[in-house]
Amino acid sequence: MKLGLLYRTLKDLKLKQIVYRGYYAFRNKYRRYVNHKPLYNLYRKGKPLNFSPYIPNNASYNANTFTFLNQSVSFKNEVDWDYMDNGKLWCYNLNYFDFLNQPDMPEPIGKALMFLLIDKLPTLQNANEPYPISLRGINWVKFVSKHNIESKTIDRYLFSQYRILMDNIEWHLLGNHLLENGFSLLFGAYYFKGSEMLMESKRILFHELVEQTCNDGAHFELSPMYHRIILNRVLDCYNLMINNREVFEDSALENLLLTTAEKMLGWMNALKFRDETQPHFNDSTNGIAAEITQLNEYANELKIKAETTELSDSGYRKMGDEYNEIFVDVGPIGPSYIPGHAHSDSLSFVMCVNGKCAFVDPGISTYSKGKTRSVERSTMFHNTVRLLNFDQSEVWGGFRVGRKANTRIIEDAPNVIVAEHDGYKRWNVFHKRAWNYESGRLFIDDKLKAAKNARVKCSAFYHFHPEVEIIDIKEDKIVTKDFTVKFQGFKDIRVINYPYSFGYNLTKNAKKIEITFERNLKTIIEVEKANS
Repeated sequence: MKLGLLYRTLKDLKLKQIVYRGYYAFRNKYRRYVNHKPLYNLYRKGKPLNFSPYIPNNASYNANTFTFLNQSVSFKNEVDWDYMDNGKLWCYNLNYFDFLNQPDMPEPIGKALMFLLIDKLPTLQNANEPYPISLRGINWVKFVSKHNIESKTIDRYLFSQYRILMDNIEWHLLGNHLLENGFSLLFGAYYFKGSEMLMESKRILFHELVEQTCNDGAHFELSPMYHRIILNRVLDCYNLMINNREVFEDSALENLLLTTAEKMLGWMNALKFRDETQPHFNDSTNGIAAEITQLNEYANELKIKAETTELSDSGYRKMGDEYNEIFVDVGPIGPSYIPGHAHSDSLSFVMCVNGKCAFVDPGISTYSKGKTRSVERSTMFHNTVRLLNFDQSEVWGGFRVGRKANTRIIEDAPNVIVAEHDGYKRWNVFHKRAWNYESGRLFIDDKLKAAKNARVKCSAFYHFHPEVEIIDIKEDKIVTKDFTVKFQGFKDIRVINYPYSFGYNLTKNAKKIEITFERNLKTIIEVEKANS
């Protein structure tokens, strides 16, 4: 690995992340040396809790077959809780126990699966990591509360798991991982009447909910998928608190959860198409987070109203009219100290034409390190401009970013947006893009600013939804059934196949355009029958 890339990746980390990475690494080595083992015989009696109806999890279990990330595995004799053939994320999902709260899970089967894990828990690797513990803890508390289960064995292992979590809070990662630790500790605190867990949860949530919520309500990692995941968890925690005030009553935390939910609902509803879907900006895909309609219904059940939100510091903007909807990305790639879910996609955009997806962000199909993950985060996999073969931001290693493009908004009007980024400044090149929408036509003006006599070779990419059918390719334009794309100032136009993601491990071939040019390119997207 190049030392420069490593330095550029590490320099934006918070001191807390660096200190805790070092501390946990040293502590783990010491504990292995002294043969330290977590205690699984710690017991505290838990009490089932009350909940208003919450969003059920996606069905992922059926007759000893587990399906996560669109991959199914059947276990014949016993469940291999450390099954890694489908990658770490699949194994993590197995250990989340989301299936306990799928719509059709019978109590006896759910309990049996819990005991199968308990029997193996002290010997497992993935199950005892803080993130799976956090998500599993919430699912176990929900399940035993729904079925009013009282079990000393379940309580013993669940309480022991929360002790492990308390000892391994993800201060070295921060971001959504730390929030999940805090959310789960709140559930554990209420279930076990644990004041220590409550204090640690409050310590996390009071700081992180403010830190991780943008002024316009977006979750600061700028992934619509993770935004909905976190929003669902905020609603769950509010649900927990208002229905169990006899256990603990904390009006300050309750109010923080309420106001956060209102803001996050507002942003979610501002960044959606009329068909109730969202763009796949950054790490986003289908089938993971709760749907927009589910979250709005859940909020209504809890008597929470969404704020009316104007998109601002999240960096997303909306243009268009009642027929065509455009979202553009003129913001940062994400928080500088935790850009793991960010893509190299500055000045990208998506567009629905007459209510149908047309220009899309291809989304993600994997978290496994390798070529697919690298390509899906790269500049050439988004509707923006690449200089030669260089990414705007140095995405690498699955969840790492070195140099980060900075974006500056120049003009911000309802249907005119102009911005530029400095992702190519090491070559003294700056990319400026203007969008102008009027009466069914979107004008995109790309300018690469550089020294006067320098040759600047670039490619602009436009990704079509798989249902978009190209019916004609002419010298300066691409014709589809619903719209035409015209170009001015180009050198060459190529139509290429690419894999559009409908979910993890689920892709379909679609078409993308690559337009090579020097310095300046004008693109006109003209919608057919825009007013029909």
